[in-house]
Amino acid sequence: MLSFGIRLSVCILAASSALAQTAPTPAPLAFDVASVRPSKPGSPQHTNVPLDSGYVYGRISPDDARSAAGGHLIVTHQPLWRYIVFAYKLSGTQELSLRFSIFSGVPKSGAPFWVTGSFDGSPEFFDISARAPADTSIDQMRLMMQTLLADRFHLATHYVSADAPVFALVLAKPGVTGPDLQLHPPSDACTAPLSAPAAMGDLPPACGVIAHVPSSAPGQHYGGRGIPLSLFATTVPTMTGLAAMPRPVVDQTGLSGLYDFTLTWIHDPSGDEAISENIANFRSALKSQLGLELKPSHAPMSFLIVDHVERPSEN
Repeated sequence: MLSFGIRLSVCILAASSALAQTAPTPAPLAFDVASVRPSKPGSPQHTNVPLDSGYVYGRISPDDARSAAGGHLIVTHQPLWRYIVFAYKLSGTQELSLRFSIFSGVPKSGAPFWVTGSFDGSPEFFDISARAPADTSIDQMRLMMQTLLADRFHLATHYVSADAPVFALVLAKPGVTGPDLQLHPPSDACTAPLSAPAAMGDLPPACGVIAHVPSSAPGQHYGGRGIPLSLFATTVPTMTGLAAMPRPVVDQTGLSGLYDFTLTWIHDPSGDEAISENIANFRSALKSQLGLELKPSHAPMSFLIVDHVERPSEN
């Protein structure tokens, strides 16, 4: 016969087990209200909240707050892949894999043409307007977008890992960086655009992103302010184009912390015959300006796979 103390312990354990089994799952974060509509042909592209994950296709305006805009999201004429990139905070490499399924050794993304488009064809475009509490952060808004995409587009996804052929980003000389790659100074709190160019040239007005920087000289001109080199690595295929960089790039420099950089090289878009020259120009600039090299390697990579998606349901 069980003693009173043993019976009491058994009852407590049973009650705790029952509570653990019946505890409700927290509801996913969601917008208070949201509208999703197909975009009208020729509508201007606009977003008041940055949809990127650290790589900007263009220049950043000094008045770009790069915030969640007080919880009020207004986006017009954007393809669904951009909303997916935002929702899941995909890197530049993951974005390219989602859109083009081009990396060797990586499963195809499963995203249909109307979601991604192609090099010579446009995807479908959508307008999304949504409201959330005023104190919503961008990362919270990303989770809300995941909920919205699942609800309106019936989007279902999963991640796969693959040991893929990559280029390893390494230091050309151990312990030495190039003149245009410098540790982000502690004196720059990233609270405002820089009032003057840095020692190696103009930097984007916002920290944490890689973007085009102004220059009157020919060629491609990029800069980053207060970025980890892991972000730089994952954006290299996006910066250079897949023809010039057909593998993911992973950071193996061993350098931690945040860095500022500028990088300039000549890129000839005239055709296939220019690809080898573009590769050489980029690799030369990477070494001479940043002190970095690319070495063939293999590394585990994570990629988003689309299991199911539909055109949006009515609001």
